[in-house]
Amino acid sequence: MANIPYPDVPNLPGVPAIPRSPSSPTPPINNISTAKIPNNAYGIQWGFVDSTGVSVITPDSFIEFEYREERKVPNYPVEGGSFSSYNKVALPFDLRVTVSCNGNGAMSKETFLSTIEQLINSLTLINVITPNATYNNCNLIHVDYRREAKQGVSLIIAQLWFQEIRIAQQAVPATSAPSGATTYLNGQVSPITYTPPVTPLLFAPT
Repeated sequence: MANIPYPDVPNLPGVPAIPRSPSSPTPPINNISTAKIPNNAYGIQWGFVDSTGVSVITPDSFIEFEYREERKVPNYPVEGGSFSSYNKVALPFDLRVTVSCNGNGAMSKETFLSTIEQLINSLTLINVITPNATYNNCNLIHVDYRREAKQGVSLIIAQLWFQEIRIAQQAVPATSAPSGATTYLNGQVSPITYTPPVTPLLFAPT
């Protein structure tokens, strides 16, 4: 029987030409095409970055991702005991990301946990990057982590819950002169005119 032509692998970019002799060196892999790998403006597949593109949390791996978005349709009663629906309100979306950290990657376990603690106690907005979409203006609202013997006690598995924060823009009316601009009171306003306390007069007994 004639020898089968070798290597019996497709001649495609990224597929090495395997030699017949085990002592022969394997040719290098050239022309690897990454056109089918999804990407985004940040140049990463998964990540948590701030508004400037700096990574905030760098876990060792991403285990699970959940996305939830909801709409509410208000109802109001009308005559005859029936109800009518009006409007449709979009609620902020929720994200649940499960990540892991063993301390041997970009972040130590202490830094990983302290960074999460800082995020959940702050109003910092971050962007959650996934291969298919980027979710902007998210704030960390819940965290829980665990260590399991079957996955190694040293491995931290953390579940992070994020919620979208919608920033409302206040309309500023256009004026022809600065003196015509509307006055906005951002602090506490006291309706009573402040009167300084009067120093009591002390009289010596006669």
